[in-house]
Amino acid sequence: MPLTYSIYYPGGNTTALVNRLILDPEQKKRINNKIMVLNPQVEQVGFLSQKSYRLEMAGGEFCGNATRCAAFYYLNGGQGKIKLKVSGVAKKLVTGIDANNNVWAQMPILPNPITKRLEYTIINLEGITQVIASGKPSQQKAKSILNKLGLINSVPAAGVMFISKNRLKIKLDPFVWVRDIKTFFYETACSSGTAAVGIFLTKQLNQSINLPVLQPSKKIINVSVKLTKNKFYQVLISGSIKVIKKNLRLQI
Repeated sequence: MPLTYSIYYPGGNTTALVNRLILDPEQKKRINNKIMVLNPQVEQVGFLSQKSYRLEMAGGEFCGNATRCAAFYYLNGGQGKIKLKVSGVAKKLVTGIDANNNVWAQMPILPNPITKRLEYTIINLEGITQVIASGKPSQQKAKSILNKLGLINSVPAAGVMFISKNRLKIKLDPFVWVRDIKTFFYETACSSGTAAVGIFLTKQLNQSINLPVLQPSKKIINVSVKLTKNKFYQVLISGSIKVIKKNLRLQI
């Protein structure tokens, strides 16, 4: 049975979206693996409903960049706003495309998103948990941190976000593990990780921020965090998206 899928570049973090909603975990995993073999640049795979605004990730996790790609698909690249149901998240998220062609998305922030464990700050989003780290980034170090914090099997997806300064910009080096499909990538960009950095810095500064974050792709993803009475009530990420390939056929 053939499927079609398209490949997007949301400032890095190359994403394949299949034009059919598939919920069976084993079938999602098989399709994910096949697409990644055929397209080694792809870092994640999602599945889109043709009946409603809905995105299901291959590992059932939340993904910020895939959410933005889904918004781009449903809006056909044109200005507008939708409410999108995304795997790993209870409520629909507001997403859209602005007048400058930036694709933006609300992030699924929990009421008390920041916890401290050992020497690490952990940012808890629905569907993914991000750990803020410093020092020289490496996949081995990232996996060691996730193991030390017990995040390998306890959450659908977990990442280690190494942050540093690059000239006057915050630079992000993201490593993301997805439990159910056992992928572990040094991602070329990470929107949920960018959101986590924004929350972390908002807490440090105790004020709302609007911040460009430099990704490994050398592209920028912007994070906006609004803070009211020391409670995070809105986190948005935004940036450019381009289509690499459209409507590729896949036999399953």
